[in-house]
Amino acid sequence: MTMFQNLHRSMTASQTLKVQCDVCRHLGAFSAAEAKKVFGSDATPMEIRRRVTCKVCRAAGRARIWI
Repeated sequence: MTMFQNLHRSMTASQTLKVQCDVCRHLGAFSAAEAKKVFGSDATPMEIRRRVTCKVCRAAGRARIWI
C-alpha cells in the first residue's frame, strides 16, 4: 500500500505551510493548526493547490506550496 504525503504526516506543530500565487507572486502562510483546520489533516499537496485562491488577484488553483 502506498502512503501519500498529507498535512498530518508532513507538518509538525511548529512548521508553517507557505503558499505563493503563480500569477501575482503574493505570499501567504498558514500555521500547522490553521492549515489542518482549513484543508483537513488528510489534505494532499495537490488538493491544497486545487482549493487555494489568491486573496490579491483571485487566481484559483494557481499556487506553489511548501513547508
